[in-house]
Amino acid sequence: MELSCIGIGAGPSNLSLACQIHEQVGHGALFLDRQVDFRWHPGSAFESSELQVSHIKDLVTLVNPRSAYTFINYLHENGRLYHFLNAQFDAVLRAEFEQYLNWAFRRNPLVRGGETVREIRYDGEFRVRTDDAVLSARDLVVGIGKQARIPPQFQGWIGRNLFHSSDLLHLHPEVRQKHVCVVGGGQSGAEVLLHLVGGPRERRPASITWVSQRENYLPLDNSPFTNELFMPCFSDRFAAMSETQRKLFLRRFVLASDGISDRTLRAVYQALYRHEFLEPDLCDIALRPGCNVSRCINAGAGHNLTLQRGLGDVEEVTADIVILATGYENAVPSFLEPMADRLQQTDNELVINEDFSVCWDGPRDRRIFVQNANPGQLGLADPNLSLLAWRARRILDSLLQRAPCANPEHPGFISRTSVESWPDPVAEEMGSGI
Repeated sequence: MELSCIGIGAGPSNLSLACQIHEQVGHGALFLDRQVDFRWHPGSAFESSELQVSHIKDLVTLVNPRSAYTFINYLHENGRLYHFLNAQFDAVLRAEFEQYLNWAFRRNPLVRGGETVREIRYDGEFRVRTDDAVLSARDLVVGIGKQARIPPQFQGWIGRNLFHSSDLLHLHPEVRQKHVCVVGGGQSGAEVLLHLVGGPRERRPASITWVSQRENYLPLDNSPFTNELFMPCFSDRFAAMSETQRKLFLRRFVLASDGISDRTLRAVYQALYRHEFLEPDLCDIALRPGCNVSRCINAGAGHNLTLQRGLGDVEEVTADIVILATGYENAVPSFLEPMADRLQQTDNELVINEDFSVCWDGPRDRRIFVQNANPGQLGLADPNLSLLAWRARRILDSLLQRAPCANPEHPGFISRTSVESWPDPVAEEMGSGI
């Protein structure tokens, strides 16, 4: 078995592939990452943050539980397996999972940190230019994650007093006695709120306004039947749907991947209880669900935000600091710009085949694979850890030109075999919801 593959980025997605290549092939691939050591969203790595999925959904376990790169083996090799069991965590702390990922990053000889990719061109082979060299490869695997999503009304105002939540721990803004507005009602928004109210009393903001477009601060749907959406069999099922049906499905099940964990919701409610009844007058906290920020303008050292509820009520909020917990989005990375016009795109995603290779105008035996970038084509699980190992395995099968490994898992209990049986999307949108 031979490979000639360069991976750009060594985050969880490409790191899973690197681990599987190392154990199955041993050579022929190189994964480049600009970080010297693995850091997982360091700008928002709050101490209390937890995984929203099982630790079994690690780099390799779900395709090879015997691998040396499992989370369980990481605990074993670091002498903490019994302690981990005794601790009875309801969910793994992100800080510990980041340590696990860094352990795999550092022990894998196919991963090279401290290498920033500047440009990629194609001339019969892919030429990958870094700060130090130009490397050649037959195939590429791009797994660099997403970029922060900045809604249009905030663009042009980004700075130290208005920024995305992914930069919060990089900037360390002075919030003491300041008026802070957090925009975004998902897990990140909840974690930002807890971070702000969890500091020493003398350093807390004067007020916090938490704004969400949703009508309530809603929990993640982590129920058993919903979790069937995060099985390999459903990813292929989703890909076979029409574009209209996929969009409807993503809207219908958004809380399967974009809600707030129950533990975080309880922690927020308990923090509100303490501030209202046990620690009054320390920090005014105002919740504004069901509101859209329709306008944001600079006001000297701060910003004026217009909150609109539907077509009716309007509220003006002045904030010294605005933190956008508005999620992430795809973007064609700058190093692919020399080839961007050769890559097929749709709805801000690169169009991919079933093996995650991009549809482009180059030779069919020269491929660019992308990871963690196609929820519109492959479903809610694509940016999630749930199918991390399975997706990497499918890419490896394609790189090795072998048939995909048979999945020994029983198919889901819910039958979703007929795409044609789905309700008409227009009628579904107009229906009673019963």
